[in-house]
Amino acid sequence: MYCSECKCEFEGWTGRCPNCRTPLVEGSPPVAETADEPISYEALVELVRENGGSLGIDLSASEVGKEKRRSFPYFGRGYAWTRRMQGVFNNILVDLATTEVGKEKKERFPYRGFGFAWAKAIEGNVAGNQVALTVKKVGTDRKWSFPYSGFGYAWTQEMSGQCGDELKVDLQTTDVGRLRRSGFPYLGYGLAWASKSVLTLTLNQQTLV
Repeated sequence: MYCSECKCEFEGWTGRCPNCRTPLVEGSPPVAETADEPISYEALVELVRENGGSLGIDLSASEVGKEKRRSFPYFGRGYAWTRRMQGVFNNILVDLATTEVGKEKKERFPYRGFGFAWAKAIEGNVAGNQVALTVKKVGTDRKWSFPYSGFGYAWTQEMSGQCGDELKVDLQTTDVGRLRRSGFPYLGYGLAWASKSVLTLTLNQQTLV
């Protein structure tokens, strides 16, 4: 299922888009066709140099994964994470996919269960040039409602990595998607993911000289 407005895919979800409330439709979002031309690594480095040594590209989640778990007697835990992010700059396509997911669960008296999930590692490409990033900072939040429902939220806030030898890569989340669900009798499921981010390519210091 995917949202025709956000172009975001929600595997295993039904109903409305948790971002904009648009009804989800069957299938997968169409692949961007206007920004798929690869460029050489040298050309990418020169593009960053022409932009003052730092180039930021806006990204949006195009796929979101989720899981729901429960345990005796009343613990419900929801897990969500960004599976794929994409963005375009000057006809250059950025396509990133999560390769490792972090998960954690907590319990709190009397029957509140909190599930947290986030992207730990991401790989992909910028105009055909490989990038790899690992998490630096994870955002978390916990809520609860009467009588026993607990809602845990987690998302990747910051990531860093490299693109070849000359470019440093940073990812900063700018918007977080959230969804809250409940189940009988006292089960709460909190879901959160990075819905929008900025990918920044920066020249290494030795490259600036």
